[in-house]
Amino acid sequence: GWNYDAGLYLFALGMDGAMVVRGQEADVDVSFSDILEDLEMAASLHLEANKRESNWGWMFDVFWASLGRNLERPNGEYDMDMAFVEGAGSYDLGENFELLAGLRYVTMDLTLDIRPPDPIQPRRLEGDQSWTDVMVGGRVATAPGKRFRFWARGDLAGFGISSSSDLTWNVLLMGQLKVSKRVGLILGYRWLDIDYENTDDLFALDARLAGPMLALSYSFY
Repeated sequence: GWNYDAGLYLFALGMDGAMVVRGQEADVDVSFSDILEDLEMAASLHLEANKRESNWGWMFDVFWASLGRNLERPNGEYDMDMAFVEGAGSYDLGENFELLAGLRYVTMDLTLDIRPPDPIQPRRLEGDQSWTDVMVGGRVATAPGKRFRFWARGDLAGFGISSSSDLTWNVLLMGQLKVSKRVGLILGYRWLDIDYENTDDLFALDARLAGPMLALSYSFY
């Protein structure tokens, strides 16, 4: 009694913002032209299901990203590996709009390689963090034909509850072309803004990740 959709997404991500690792603050600004010059990739596995003759459904995502660039300030480099695991239930309110609610688990490793002027030796600062955010949002979709589908998803998460992020927002805009009854190609763009701080570990991240994405989807019943 369920319809399923699975998708493998590839992203080209840039980042703009600031981070603090072990008390050392650093600024990051990676434009889209920089992305094309030295591509940094991310990937996501998406699975969702909708119960037939019902308004209920669910979705599950695993998202991984690896970023590494020169720092704007101070002189040096950074490396970031991050992963999200999120699950949400959905309820169709009609008019092509679904309400989403669930949890997002985030884990990340950040490394700063600082190169101060001689004779001071370079410093390597490492920090890792994990937290879980409550997430609420919605999705609106339209299908102007049998082969085309467009949708937009947005959600807010964290809200400063316990050790969660102060606020994380996520927006996806996507268009799908069905190349067969079950297979589709997806093009889109994603914005992910994270505001997280752990004063005990002298760790903080206030940054926006954004970039285009390409996906292959498969539907089964």
